[in-house]
Amino acid sequence: MLSCSPTRFIVTTLIERAALPLDTLRTGMYRLAFGIRPLAAMITLRDRRVALTATLHALVAFSLTVLTPTLLLAVGPVFLGVAHVIADLRFLVLRRGLGRGWLAVIALACATLILLRAASEFGLPFSIGSRLELGVVTLWMGAALMAGGLASRRIGRILVGAVAVIALGIWAQIDPFAVRVAFAHVHNLIALLLWLFLFRGRLRAVLLPLALICALAALLLSGESYFWTERFGSLDLMGLHVLEAADGLAPGLPLREAAGLTLSFTFLQSVHYSTWLLVLPQEDVRGQGTATWRMAVRSMTRELGRIGLWIALGTMVLVPIAACFDLHGARNLYLSLAMFHGYLELALGAYFFARGGLSPLEP
Repeated sequence: MLSCSPTRFIVTTLIERAALPLDTLRTGMYRLAFGIRPLAAMITLRDRRVALTATLHALVAFSLTVLTPTLLLAVGPVFLGVAHVIADLRFLVLRRGLGRGWLAVIALACATLILLRAASEFGLPFSIGSRLELGVVTLWMGAALMAGGLASRRIGRILVGAVAVIALGIWAQIDPFAVRVAFAHVHNLIALLLWLFLFRGRLRAVLLPLALICALAALLLSGESYFWTERFGSLDLMGLHVLEAADGLAPGLPLREAAGLTLSFTFLQSVHYSTWLLVLPQEDVRGQGTATWRMAVRSMTRELGRIGLWIALGTMVLVPIAACFDLHGARNLYLSLAMFHGYLELALGAYFFARGGLSPLEP
């Protein structure tokens, strides 16, 4: 007897069949890797495999940031954005055994933030929309601290977190524009912090990739790599110039500082995507093995449910299609409406900080 509806079963089966070529490729790559003794030693153990994945991606992301930064800025969110938002929801919410009351608060907060962003897109003044949005975020983070701290009886963590939340709330109402620009940059670091403090296995295993990521980000932040990119003649690709992107990411800064901050953002955004899509899925499993693509599909359909599955699939297809007609319009609209997931990471980070970790509390 099937445990799901016929429609959901059919959709799941079709997606699993679509994943077969990926599993075939995966098997071939593992066979090739196991034939190389040093590489086999790296990928057999999960901690080493995760560290290798993060390190290799950081090197690739840095190279692409230097060679084609605006390509990453323009295309990355279109093709990877929705998938990483789904990963947010799965690994921070749906797999964590949260109570129904807290799940209702999360759903209400996310829906409210999406509606506020939609209203801003259709004419709500920036100052009003931003203050309302950041006010919701402040209340959400405060509720997260209370829920996590009361569940674990860690009152001290509530007090420590409350100082930061109150300070953020006051700053957000005084200068919402500065807070939103700052959060655009800080958001890229949240996945790394969640990996370090909540998901990672052995601490030693994450130190090398994290140190490399910090070093490469600092190099880009210096602004020196801007002139490397200028020599390659790739400052302007896909109809977007690095300095045009800097107008939104580093407003008012001199050229070198603005370019450095923009390139650092580009690199860290790519690292953010890879952390959610490549690193945390490996960390959030038991044992040393890795899940096949078909296993990942079954897990996703079970966690999202029928309606969630359709929304996820539809959005993942819709954004790239819209980008074919208006790349930057589709990218900007996605980034605006999807910002709720950044605040979700912030609020759930506060919740798990106060609760003391990801594992469900003992009754």
